[in-house]
Amino acid sequence: MPSKSSKKAPAKPAKAAASSAVSSVVPFAQLGSTASNTSFESMEKIMSTSKSQYEKLSADAANASRQGVDSFMKSSTTFMKGAEQILKEIAAISQKSAERNTEAFKALLACKTLNELTEAQNKIAQQNFDDIMTASTKISEMSIKLATEAFEPINDQVTKGMKKATEAMAA
Repeated sequence: MPSKSSKKAPAKPAKAAASSAVSSVVPFAQLGSTASNTSFESMEKIMSTSKSQYEKLSADAANASRQGVDSFMKSSTTFMKGAEQILKEIAAISQKSAERNTEAFKALLACKTLNELTEAQNKIAQQNFDDIMTASTKISEMSIKLATEAFEPINDQVTKGMKKATEAMAA
């Protein structure tokens, strides 16, 4: 005795399936018509133009990306060299300061009176203040110069990009 689950569903009429398939097929006569050829030609022209525009856009984007990386590398190299110079200058200033402090300590130990000690301290304080102001000014000038030089390649790249964008919007 067959089970209920093994019963087959009734078959659909063949005419309904055939009529839906025929309605979506384009007759050959229409494919060879002049109107159809014109639409294929215009579609081909649109696709060709779109492809050219895409290739140009891709090339421009790749070029802009390469130029951006190049300017970043130049900027980084300049910054690292400048930072190295600043650090060398700071090390030299620190060494000079240590030498002056050693001499100042010896001068203070050599004082025999309170007046000599006071004069030596005033002289040392004035010299230290002058040295700090000179060193600060020099380090500040070096830092400003470094910032200007290091960011120049990036500024140039941004300026070029803004110019291109302005020209593209005007066109």
